Amino acid sequence: MEIAPAVETRRDRLTPLRRFIAAIGRLVSSLLRILVLSFVFSIVPIAAFLALDLPVRGLDHFFSLPSARPGNWLTQGHVFMTFAAMSGIFIARRFGGDEAARVITTSWGIAAVAALVEFVHLAPSLSPGDIPSARFIGAFVASAMIGQYVAVGLYDIIRGAAAWWRAPLYGLLAGYFAHVVIFFPVVYWSSGLPWTFWMVSDFTLKAVLSFGFLGLYYVSRGFVKPSDGLGG
Repeated sequence: MEIAPAVETRRDRLTPLRRFIAAIGRLVSSLLRILVLSFVFSIVPIAAFLALDLPVRGLDHFFSLPSARPGNWLTQGHVFMTFAAMSGIFIARRFGGDEAARVITTSWGIAAVAALVEFVHLAPSLSPGDIPSARFIGAFVASAMIGQYVAVGLYDIIRGAAAWWRAPLYGLLAGYFAHVVIFFPVVYWSSGLPWTFWMVSDFTLKAVLSFGFLGLYYVSRGFVKPSDGLGG
């Protein structure tokens, strides 16, 4: 019986140098992606900074009591920031919660630099009343960032393990709740103003928008595909 000669097959092996080059390539690609997403995402906090002292009066006519009117506390900056958490949900859906958190951090850094440059440029023409207090700005930034981290973090935990709508809805509601329970007490605690009513009203408005966001999220599921290994 004739035995066929064994045929040696060779597999291309990655040398340490080639593995190193591949790892560097993946790192550079990841950094570029984060930078691009961060520059796009930073549009929201930059717009929020610029509109932080511009009140929204469109809902005031629904309230007969002057102190309860949203125009007392709701600014265009707050409105812009509401959509930041929603944008973070989309980034988390595509690239994961860790990536979304890195984008949030980087974008706030970009926004801070842009705001500082704008402040230096406008400083000669500004009066003290044109600039919100450091307490207000600090509470606004800290509460917004924490709320966004909470939103994308909870979304990333829940995604894929339940009905499609739960992760974005619960993530946004938790993020907005974290935002309001930090911002309003820090800014208005000893002011004598009805800030608890404002806080509840603010969260209620954000909750309504969260339910409205589900329609957009549902449509986006067809073309915003999660990366490998990510559910939702």
